Amino acid sequence: MPEEAGEGRLVLAAMTDGCLGLLAAFAVAVRVLGYSPGDLAFAPVFLAFALMFSFANHVFGTLLFRGSVAKLLFGMRVVRAKDGKRPGFWRTVARWLAGFVLLAVQVMLEAGGGVGQACGLRTVRRRDERRSGR
Repeated sequence: MPEEAGEGRLVLAAMTDGCLGLLAAFAVAVRVLGYSPGDLAFAPVFLAFALMFSFANHVFGTLLFRGSVAKLLFGMRVVRAKDGKRPGFWRTVARWLAGFVLLAVQVMLEAGGGVGQACGLRTVRRRDERRSGR
């Protein structure tokens, strides 16, 4: 079984994914739908699209490509912690939701840790996965 990716790499990927999602949501709200950041309806529309992009990136990206855009960009994959195989749909959904809950708890407690290994899934470096033969 490949070892888990380093916490620094996971944080960098999370920040990159967050920025990509927010940028995409902003672009859709402003450019496609024509909202202005000063509009009353902008915030809920922006939030809805940010959540949709986040879900698509983390759940469908993991199902199809074994990682979100940033994880793939930084050479990581998401695998089942137990056996290193592909994760299933409900596990990736649970991991996505756990990411929001754990992020909120970490912010409140100013604690370490993360979602690198949550819901029975693990984020590993691609090259370590190749070495382990999976």
